[in-house]
Amino acid sequence: MKRTGTALAAILMIASGLVSASAATLRVGIQDDPDALDPALSGTYSGRFVFAALCDKLVDISPDLKIVPQLAEAWEWSADGKSITFTLRKNVTFHDGTAFDAAAVKFNIERMKSMPDSKRKAELAPVASVEALAADKVKFNLSEPFVPLLANLSDRAGMMVSPKAATEKAGEFAAAPVCAGPYQFAERKSRDLIRVKKYPGYWDAARVGYDEVVYYYVPDSTVRLSRVRAGDLDLAERIAPTDLKTVRDDPNLALHSGQGLAVSHLMFNVGAGAKADTPLGKNSTLRQAFELAIDRNVINRVAFNGEFLADNQMIPPSSPFYDSARKAPARDVAKAKAMIAAAGMTRVPVEIQYENTAGDSRVAQIIQSMAGEAGFDVKLLPMETTTAIERYMNGNFEAYIGNWSGRADPDPTLVAFFSCAGSQNVNKYCNKDLDAILNQARGEADEAKRKALYAKATDIYLTALSSIPLHHPNWFFAARKSVGGIGMVPDGLLRLVGVKPVN
Repeated sequence: MKRTGTALAAILMIASGLVSASAATLRVGIQDDPDALDPALSGTYSGRFVFAALCDKLVDISPDLKIVPQLAEAWEWSADGKSITFTLRKNVTFHDGTAFDAAAVKFNIERMKSMPDSKRKAELAPVASVEALAADKVKFNLSEPFVPLLANLSDRAGMMVSPKAATEKAGEFAAAPVCAGPYQFAERKSRDLIRVKKYPGYWDAARVGYDEVVYYYVPDSTVRLSRVRAGDLDLAERIAPTDLKTVRDDPNLALHSGQGLAVSHLMFNVGAGAKADTPLGKNSTLRQAFELAIDRNVINRVAFNGEFLADNQMIPPSSPFYDSARKAPARDVAKAKAMIAAAGMTRVPVEIQYENTAGDSRVAQIIQSMAGEAGFDVKLLPMETTTAIERYMNGNFEAYIGNWSGRADPDPTLVAFFSCAGSQNVNKYCNKDLDAILNQARGEADEAKRKALYAKATDIYLTALSSIPLHHPNWFFAARKSVGGIGMVPDGLLRLVGVKPVN
């Protein structure tokens, strides 16, 4: 009996140890497999989601879209708006133990501006030079006033990597990034998982509640939720609106939700090669008719249980720069038909391409049905995500359902999609008057005047309709109630400082 009792005790101790180890690991289900884990190269939302653990930024955003300190404790603009000086947080180190200081900031900004394949060049284009004034003081000199700079630095353009690691690893850096965030990179298994472990030298380590975090690639939202319900995952991001009742009814789960910055829009190819040579690509009146043929509220109700925000603008209502005067037009099939007839047509063909996800598929099918009633013959072309994005980036589509995660400032969205040289202007829309307005807004420090400029920009892009905005998704996370301290920010990223196990 004594030996049996000892064996039982040993089993209980082992079980206790397993529970303890499990409690120290946060298991997160993510929808997409991130691209390169280098802030200079990354171009995906899922990459940003993982970077929130790995790479602190100079500044961050708050739930109410204010710029708040992170690696920079304070900053001051010059009177002419052509320079900004940051005071850096002291006693910060990168994951390889090297110091974070003004020289490191200078290295990072110059690296992102000079790397041949850097995706941050446009975000940092007005930064003419960076001066390390002291170990904790760094000055950015601008070629022209650039108000969105702080918002850009709250994302990947402001993420700091180790100069030592980036120099020594060079082309291999993205495979094992070294940053200054709460967690350090441990391993990656392609199309499977990314594991990060707590960095004990983090400047706010006392508020880091898990020893490690494992991000599992689980593309299907319902499967992610099922794994959280089964206890196989602790948290899953981007829960489908159609599954929210399941979360709300499960006593073991908590639903974490918040308004987002993202937008879903139907982009038309208006100038990128042969795919632009279509009736909708060449005629803005037909695009306006297409908008009148659809009902955004119906799309929201049927596809998303009414949980998203139907809207006609690229900038969400949560932004102070939203144009409340430009309401979405009501569906008007008769007027749409009349506009088609005025264009000399009876039926208008269009092929809509999209990622073969549950949400985009539902949206595409609803649009196909509604537009068909007005005279548009819509052919649907669903594609695997990687293929769809590759074709999108090359302008190889007639129409495309795009999903943009949004930014805290309007500039990165409106310039990206609507300026003639925008990084996301893959449909090759170009309006010189709109370009001039967007450039003027970049240098306008007065918020009221800047808002008026964006209202003019809104008028232009809602008339041209090279893209038809459809809705703004809200963010929904499902988590075990054993996970505490989760806070929702409009960019939809999981910030892990303050997140901890609870009984």
